[in-house]
Amino acid sequence: MKKLNLRIPKSYEAIRSEISQFRKKYFLIAEEPTGESYFEGIKNNRRSFDIAGDIHIEIVPKAEGEETLSHPKQLVSAALEFMGRVDNDGNDIPQSEWEICSKWDYDKEQDRVCIVFDRDYKDLEWHLKWIYEKCRENNIFIGMSNPNFELWLLMHFPDIGQYDSEELFQNKKNLRHQVDENTSRKKKYLEILVSKAAGGYSKGSKIKFERFKKGVFLAMEQEKMFEENIDLIKEKMGTNLGLLLKEMQDR
Repeated sequence: MKKLNLRIPKSYEAIRSEISQFRKKYFLIAEEPTGESYFEGIKNNRRSFDIAGDIHIEIVPKAEGEETLSHPKQLVSAALEFMGRVDNDGNDIPQSEWEICSKWDYDKEQDRVCIVFDRDYKDLEWHLKWIYEKCRENNIFIGMSNPNFELWLLMHFPDIGQYDSEELFQNKKNLRHQVDENTSRKKKYLEILVSKAAGGYSKGSKIKFERFKKGVFLAMEQEKMFEENIDLIKEKMGTNLGLLLKEMQDR
């Protein structure tokens, strides 16, 4: 599997001293631009969601030309390197050298690295054990949605209980237009539902966060109707992104 490199934002070094003053920092690495764009919206409107001003949220971009490298194992490996836990070749670094080898202003006692990805990534089941072990060993938050991120987005609108849970979980592609005759055959069921509820939606970096902003607290509540335990989301429909936001809110 090809090695993924992360990119330190150009502004990072300039504000490094300022970042050091934050009570807690979240370094978030997302599988897709959709997740990156959504959490940029959370970051830019954090006071609206009761996230204190001394909480820093850093959406970590991928290196130029590597934006399509999105396998969750690649995300975790890249995070471990930036945390100073492994070297450029993936070899373990002694704990005494973690701080000096970290490429972030990362405090292992209080800061948090978060990996956000979808359960329906192809062949992910072969890598989940390794991902879970590495994340637990290094206190990395696993933010996973089953089947995918659109389930979390749909929770921003009432009433998610109106939908058939099995159809949500299967999340079929609109082949032969059996889901919606007026929608592209490439789109899946959840994406179609989100688009209808939000008045338009396309996966990618141009997500219009304003369409979801009013429903963030509702999403956190509706998440409780599904599986939130990260150990069980592997097999059951659900997400724990609301728990991540709750953690950011806690003072």
